[in-house]
Amino acid sequence: MEQEHHSVNHFSMMYGLYLGLALILNQLAFYIAGYPFSDFAGYLVYVIIIGGLGYAMWTFAKLNTEEGMPYSRALGLGTLISVFGGILFAFFTYILYKFIEPGMIEKMLSVMEEKLLAQGYKDDFVEKMLGAQKTYMTPGIMSFAQVFSVTFMGFIFSLILAIFFKKEAKNPFYGVESEEDEYENS
Repeated sequence: MEQEHHSVNHFSMMYGLYLGLALILNQLAFYIAGYPFSDFAGYLVYVIIIGGLGYAMWTFAKLNTEEGMPYSRALGLGTLISVFGGILFAFFTYILYKFIEPGMIEKMLSVMEEKLLAQGYKDDFVEKMLGAQKTYMTPGIMSFAQVFSVTFMGFIFSLILAIFFKKEAKNPFYGVESEEDEYENS
């Protein structure tokens, strides 16, 4: 019985969907609870990304035992999953900030102001900093940045996770066709 080859692209799209949905549910839960800018929500994002990438790499390695999963494939898989998850999460972020809660950007700026003042920064410095932030705090730019931040985090975590989930091929000649097979196929 020949084992079915699982495409990295198809697999990463599917698990990127799962990762994006998990990130959306996390954001939505904290938004509904009234704590959309909680530090705990930010830490939970890291846990979701690490857990999602780890589970996806483990599953992919388990499904592809014949061909194995070298470090480069594990790294590429994790990064692609992060790209697709980031795109989905960015789409949700745009919808949230543009249509569902347009005043949320102002709330975010006020939370940033409180944190900066609590850290001991002077009022004039905080006002200048927030003034510069306001120009870049639009739903479109924030969504665009979301894709890059999730992808970057996923890449960094995949660098580490790929060490643990790389797997040697059971069949060292997987994918190598013999001369007889090439002759028969032509």
